[in-house]
Amino acid sequence: MRIVEKILYGFGGLLALILLFIAICHFNPELAEKIGASQKVEAVEPGTGNHAGEVLMTNAAVTFGELPAAENTRALTETALKGDTVPGNNTRAADDSDNDKSAESKLKVPGKVAGLSGYIPVKATGTEITQTKADEIAKELGKGETGSKLDFDGDIYPYYDIINETQRAVYRQIYANANAQNKHFAPVEDITANDLKNAFTSVVNDHPELFWVETAYKYQYTPKGSVADITLVFNVTANDLDASKSEFEAAAKLIRDETYKNYTDYDKERIVHDELISRVKYDANAPMNQSAYSALVYGRTVCAGYARAFQYILQQLDIPCYYVTGFAGENHAWNIVRLDDGYYNVDSTWDDTNPNTYDYFNCSDADYASDHVRRDLSIYLPPCNGNRYSGLEVNPSVTPPATTTKPSTGTTTTRPSNNTTTTTGTTTTTTDQTTATNTESITVVTVRGGGDADYIDNIGDYFNECFGAMVNKDDEVITFDLIVTDKKLWDNIYKAYDRGDCQEGYIDRYLVEKHKNACSMYVEAVPRTDGSYLLRHRAVIS
Repeated sequence: MRIVEKILYGFGGLLALILLFIAICHFNPELAEKIGASQKVEAVEPGTGNHAGEVLMTNAAVTFGELPAAENTRALTETALKGDTVPGNNTRAADDSDNDKSAESKLKVPGKVAGLSGYIPVKATGTEITQTKADEIAKELGKGETGSKLDFDGDIYPYYDIINETQRAVYRQIYANANAQNKHFAPVEDITANDLKNAFTSVVNDHPELFWVETAYKYQYTPKGSVADITLVFNVTANDLDASKSEFEAAAKLIRDETYKNYTDYDKERIVHDELISRVKYDANAPMNQSAYSALVYGRTVCAGYARAFQYILQQLDIPCYYVTGFAGENHAWNIVRLDDGYYNVDSTWDDTNPNTYDYFNCSDADYASDHVRRDLSIYLPPCNGNRYSGLEVNPSVTPPATTTKPSTGTTTTRPSNNTTTTTGTTTTTTDQTTATNTESITVVTVRGGGDADYIDNIGDYFNECFGAMVNKDDEVITFDLIVTDKKLWDNIYKAYDRGDCQEGYIDRYLVEKHKNACSMYVEAVPRTDGSYLLRHRAVIS
């Protein structure tokens, strides 16, 4: 009997504890949410079943970077992008993790293009908040521009066509708010972190004209995985967006106008390819280098900028052109173009070599198999099997024309010698006008002369004087004279041109400051009777 009493007392005490716990949770819902979230994490092993962003939930801030290729592929399949199958216009199946790694490990990137990459995957930074906080956000924060009346043609905007209906609704909202410059808003649909990433990635992949939107965003989410708010990140061009758009459109028009009187899509595509790589220089340190703006306005970018600029101009010409991301020794971006017989790969970054080539222009997937692998949403883009417009171009076999920014040290730049013409005395120097024969828009700038105090005596001052002589001029050809103290300094300057140091010393600064595409600098050295050297400069700007 006593044993039964003890058992009953035990059950009674346990029941009392349970009731007390329920009461505490009732009056303190945040505690219940935290306990539920902790149980969810303990119950699921990382990497099983759920999408990234839904499994990795803690009470601390979590940064979601690039999803591994295979993991992202599985997530897209499980969320049934457009039903139960992968989009019908793509015959490629989603590779598993082992196949992805195997394919990437077998890539052989040619030495002349190794390192010409620079694509940075979309970065999403998420922070978990309580449901109570999410409810407060829902009451206080509006949805901004919903974009509910927008629609996007899948032939031009393929990523919109790939994603599911929930993601499309948020895609339209992100696009509309980006255009309205609304940074912070609540999603129009109940959406998970992974679905949000697909929607945002699709927007920036489809719309290179949104150059002021960084390929990064922030969001807050509840313990149940629902996104409570979205924060876009804008770059400096948003500070004066009207002016930035004008510069952007003007730069694009310069290339687009070159296609005038060419009537086939192929001819237009080839001209845009050639014009782009002749005007743009690969520069891993270029500002805003994930945007089309960096290529078209600054003339300096990485693969992402080349691909987005190419995409934008072909879109303006009504030629379907898609932005592709993947792996080519490093994270890389290129394009897919649709012509009348099918789709082609184009990698303008890898064609921008010395000399420029057509090695990666209008190629099939089989042609790219040895050095390019698609990743993430790009695996759902159409396969490239066109052949009518492959191999029609001939690579140049001559030295590139004088549009390169590197000075032509082998011809018009000469080493000092005793046979070179000599000027006399310390009178003010002037440019030899014979160098300007039959050339329009020439500006003569006399910078140095007079006594020894005015002579340039170090290479840093030389760079500054060159920049100063050119930066306030808008002519196609600029000529100016400088005097350096002695032969040793001239030899150092000559070597600087030969090594390309002058590129960083002043030419790059000039190109960025003036929004120019290229500068060819020709320099002639003339020894003077006092041991100094007159340097005659002729800059051809384009």
